[in-house]
Amino acid sequence: MDGESGLTIKAARREERSASAEALLNATAQLLSEATTIDVSLNEISQRASVNSAMIKYYFGNKEGLLLALLERDAETAMTALKALSEMEIPAQKKLKIHINGIINAYYRSPYINRLIHYMVESGSPAASKRVAQIFIEPMIDVYRDIVAQGVREGVLKEVDPGLLYYCLVGAADHIFHAGYSVPSTLGVDRLDDGIKQKYAELVCDIYLRGLAP
Repeated sequence: MDGESGLTIKAARREERSASAEALLNATAQLLSEATTIDVSLNEISQRASVNSAMIKYYFGNKEGLLLALLERDAETAMTALKALSEMEIPAQKKLKIHINGIINAYYRSPYINRLIHYMVESGSPAASKRVAQIFIEPMIDVYRDIVAQGVREGVLKEVDPGLLYYCLVGAADHIFHAGYSVPSTLGVDRLDDGIKQKYAELVCDIYLRGLAP
């Protein structure tokens, strides 16, 4: 085997390994989105991904490592967008409205996110708990602090604790999806759809923008 062929085979194997890891992450996300808890077995994940369950240990070490990798993947997309939003030269109220719509859309697409964050912070290892705080919670509070400060300067927002604002906005954005079992009773439909999600986002924006006005 010549050197060039060997490199080609190695590259193909790396791509295959990467595809298997991504399949496991995608399968985990799908199963968590379908469930109301994070109690999804490794066997279910490997079957959904069509990947040998031994590969979970190979790529991620254990179930906690897999869940943390999923959150890191979600955080990379969400926090990059949030950081870009905070740096835009637009009014603070508009930033807040875009963010509220964005976070509700994120939970609509991936309803497991906040549930998994809480699980990892409360029940994960100290290292995993610290990592989740670093990649999700702390960046969000930093951005809230900047938006609130800008809004105060512009005279359109009252001064509020960014940590308390985090609980308010994340709680409002997440609960309708976390409590999906109650939708038939509260809304008279079998499940949430894009139209209901959008109406909910508009209502949350209206409530919070009015409530945060000076």
